[in-house]
Amino acid sequence: MINVMNIVRKVASTDANVLITGENGTGKELVAREIHNLSKRSGELMATVDMGSITETLFESELFGHVKGAFTDAREDRKGKFETADKSTLFLDEIGNLTLSAQAKLLSVLQNRYIVRVGSNKQIPVDIRLICATNRNLMQMVRDGEFREDLLYRINTILIEVPPLRDRVDDIPILANYFLKINSERYCKEGMRFNTHTLEKLANHDWPGNVRELQHAVEKAVILSESDILKPSDFMFASSGRGSSSVEMTLDEMEKKIILESLKKYSNNLSMSASKLGITRQTLYNKMKKYGI
Repeated sequence: MINVMNIVRKVASTDANVLITGENGTGKELVAREIHNLSKRSGELMATVDMGSITETLFESELFGHVKGAFTDAREDRKGKFETADKSTLFLDEIGNLTLSAQAKLLSVLQNRYIVRVGSNKQIPVDIRLICATNRNLMQMVRDGEFREDLLYRINTILIEVPPLRDRVDDIPILANYFLKINSERYCKEGMRFNTHTLEKLANHDWPGNVRELQHAVEKAVILSESDILKPSDFMFASSGRGSSSVEMTLDEMEKKIILESLKKYSNNLSMSASKLGITRQTLYNKMKKYGI
């Protein structure tokens, strides 16, 4: 990660296009945000698009915008993400999910540096710094005919590979303690800590979901633990392999549990409990009704 951050600091001051690769949950978007925050464009908001969630039919409208009447439901002119990111940074996540047709349209904009809204003929110049991310092997996709080679070279001026958490074992206790602090405050359980054996177990786990999985595992443990000291049993590590972390409880069950704990801690004071949970009193009342509390 020191190598990653060294590259981030070097590239941030430029307008070079950056491609960030790595497994799911490694923190690719956080790296992108750090590049933006250290850049000369940091005064503007970074625009983010999850390319994996955009359908082929909505691709042009989402990225390039549209004019009123361009299609059904186009009731007014609308800026796309390229215009929104003008003078700022545009982060395209999961770039490997684009169809070949969408890749060609994206390449054209990157080459010409202007967009045309759907339903319009007007060329609108855009000044963006492009950062892309993917968990896929784009070079292999190029060989398989699934990704345009010219687009890959256009977005890949600088390549940053974020290592998986299993290759960053020394980071695990630091991250785990950070997530513990955040979630113990969030769920009104300040003062929680790990015992030594728990941190050893966390460090020896494979973490296929990487930092995101660790974050969720710590949050679940905070919610479910009856003690101020988190033990390996709070994570329900498997006895085989390097361990796995899962808790057989639904989100609704976890939410009900934390509401009950908050009500108990604040003597059924709805206003205080709602405030500490970060929701309105009416929302808390609705959830209590939902769970039969």
